[in-house]
Amino acid sequence: MTKNLIYIANSGDAPYGITVADLDADSGALNIVQHVTEISECHYLNPHPNGKFLLATTMDGDIEVVSFAIAADGTLRKVSSAPAAGTSPAYVCADATGANVLLVNYVNAGNRGNIRVYPIDSAGMIGAPSEHIEIDDSTGPNPERQDVSHPHMIVPTPDNRFAVVPDLGTDKVYLYALDTAAGKLALSGTLDLPPGAGPRHVAFHPTLPRMYVINELDSTMATFAWDEDDAWTRLSVESTMPRYYVQPAGRPNTTADVHVHPNGQFLYGSNRGRDSIAIYRLDAEGMPQYLGDESTRGAWPRAFLIHPGGEYLIVGNRHTDNVAVFSIDAATGLLTFRASLALSAPIAFKMLG
Repeated sequence: MTKNLIYIANSGDAPYGITVADLDADSGALNIVQHVTEISECHYLNPHPNGKFLLATTMDGDIEVVSFAIAADGTLRKVSSAPAAGTSPAYVCADATGANVLLVNYVNAGNRGNIRVYPIDSAGMIGAPSEHIEIDDSTGPNPERQDVSHPHMIVPTPDNRFAVVPDLGTDKVYLYALDTAAGKLALSGTLDLPPGAGPRHVAFHPTLPRMYVINELDSTMATFAWDEDDAWTRLSVESTMPRYYVQPAGRPNTTADVHVHPNGQFLYGSNRGRDSIAIYRLDAEGMPQYLGDESTRGAWPRAFLIHPGGEYLIVGNRHTDNVAVFSIDAATGLLTFRASLALSAPIAFKMLG
């Protein structure tokens, strides 16, 4: 299997939900390998740790979490599905053992979202849920966006001991102790963000005990540290925008995705409205210094991917139906535009490895 296959979630009008594309390592061009038509309007996807399956969420008909078998050539075949128990499944992944599928629903028919855990077996079959949690907590000051709990992501910590859930509605990140044998979550603590921040996604430093939280509603990036006693501390909150930028009244910026470069020296976040990738240098302690931003060559960059080798950044512009590919300068972290691909509403990207 090629090492440069990218799995792309599509949420547009085309009759497919996932695109499999091959990245040309020399030119940065993307070449389509497969359009997966068994589902449509996929909102997120992630490979299983064993590399044999891809997990995805679907918004067509019965809203579900779905598993696909990955063939030797990287193409996909649907294996199993289970109800998502929500109307907007926003994130899905497996814990590091591969025994459990972790899912969050941003909303459920206008009501608060939820957190769910499903068992998955060695054949990729998803079982009945082992956990269902709804957060009943005080919400933030934004009445339009923070009316109820809106969990936007669930991801294990690097040691797989906790599941981290940023909740846009409550301005908190929830830490759940993860029982992988039972498929259960137990609330361990919460991390507070400034009122109205709207935490959306998190990313972990590859070698330091640092977690970065991108906040959708106030366009900021927060840095947290933790220690051997599982004590967490918020170290900083930085803007994702240039100082000179004035937000248009009719189209305020909202952030979306966050990733750390594999070398641990750079941090990136996506701005929707400004339509850019914010770039930070990370010092020896993992603290970010804002360097500037780069246009995504399109509108509304919801998600992006950094190639595991660190050479490329690939971002999807949802409103202009295109994927933009940038090379990354290993010394400066800055981006250079390399190629673009027309593709229906690309909103999430993942690679194996």
